[in-house]
Amino acid sequence: MVNVIEHGVMPDGQTLNTAAIQNLIDQCREAGGGTLFFPPGRYLTGGLVLCSNLTLYLENGATLLGSGDLSHYRHWTPAPVPFHEGTEGVRAILFALDCENIRITGQGTIDGQGALFECNRAVRAGRPRNIWFARCRDIAVDGIRLRNSGFWMQHYMKCVKVRLTNLDVWNHGGVNSDGIDIDCCRDVIINNCRIDSADDAICLKSGNDTPTENVLVTACLTRSHCNHFKTGTESNGGFKNIMVDGLIMTPSEQTESHRGTEGADWRGACGIAITSVDGGFLENIVIRNIQMDQVRVPFFIRLGDRGRVFSPGGVRQPVSYGRDISICNIQARGASSSTCHISGLPGTQLCNIAIENCDLQFAGGGDSALISREIPLNRSGYPSMEMFGSLPAYGIFARDVEALTLRNLRFRLESPDPRPALQWRDCRRVEISGIQEI
Repeated sequence: MVNVIEHGVMPDGQTLNTAAIQNLIDQCREAGGGTLFFPPGRYLTGGLVLCSNLTLYLENGATLLGSGDLSHYRHWTPAPVPFHEGTEGVRAILFALDCENIRITGQGTIDGQGALFECNRAVRAGRPRNIWFARCRDIAVDGIRLRNSGFWMQHYMKCVKVRLTNLDVWNHGGVNSDGIDIDCCRDVIINNCRIDSADDAICLKSGNDTPTENVLVTACLTRSHCNHFKTGTESNGGFKNIMVDGLIMTPSEQTESHRGTEGADWRGACGIAITSVDGGFLENIVIRNIQMDQVRVPFFIRLGDRGRVFSPGGVRQPVSYGRDISICNIQARGASSSTCHISGLPGTQLCNIAIENCDLQFAGGGDSALISREIPLNRSGYPSMEMFGSLPAYGIFARDVEALTLRNLRFRLESPDPRPALQWRDCRRVEISGIQEI
């Protein structure tokens, strides 16, 4: 264990410590591993490249402070692992590639000072993340506070065995401010995390040809100006074996939204967004035991055909399939007049979708003219709660689904709405039971 202060690292928040910290990491690499201990203080740094068998321990009161100067970060361009956003390259405070057995722990803080990059909006994905790990194995981030990244807070790409536990995430430093991004990873646990973000809170992506699979998300508190839990939008490889259990979704403590954020509302755009639009599949996804307060739309499921490629010259993938998706035991209070929707495309396989044991309260106030409204396919549109406009039902609207189960659902209205609670079009094998309107 190495106390960084005893080796020339300055905790004054002003001295740039990049070279000094990197030297200690390199010594750990040569020794086969080690622990860097950060006592209380503020440690200003640019980008650091981590190694295998390394632990960073941030004591309570210690803050790893990201520099506000882009030149202080190594610019990996293009990204060493192909994905669409990576064509602009990546920068990160903590960067790891092809490593194993990395631990970031303690009760300290990593603060990216994201507001300092507002003048670099055009750089977009090249703004620094707090953490970017790619093709790594056995990663654990536990107990720390993550604050104000320049882009997505933490992005794990093609990693195996990732554990994110007991994290406190606040990401309102700028635009594109996600809380957690799991991308083409396998065997992931996210547990007991508190996230408040300007963009998506917990986002599973599949921005390469590899699916994101075997993911367990439990016992988290999410606050978001966008989506609380989402698969996509990057969805080339697909999503399989996803379990989300026991989340509480409430309005953000930050009431002002950043311009350009989808939804851009302190209540959150959508609680649960299950989407695949770039050729990847959706399979065996279970969302259960969720409490939502004032989230505008409790859920939507979308299988679409944006078909974005993940590398220059790539081949556009056709629409794949979505099957075996279950949403159950959802309690949603104070939802907007916008509608939950389940939407495939003609001729695609969005099948075996079950919505069960939910209690959903909506604002109401819709127009009777909407009941017969023709809804555009919007085949290649960006998947969002607003992509179809106002819908013919106030509760759930479904289209192009095979084997749809709607069971034991209670719908509540704050004000009258002439639209029905449910409407479906071009669906086959629809089973409905236990529907209540109050």
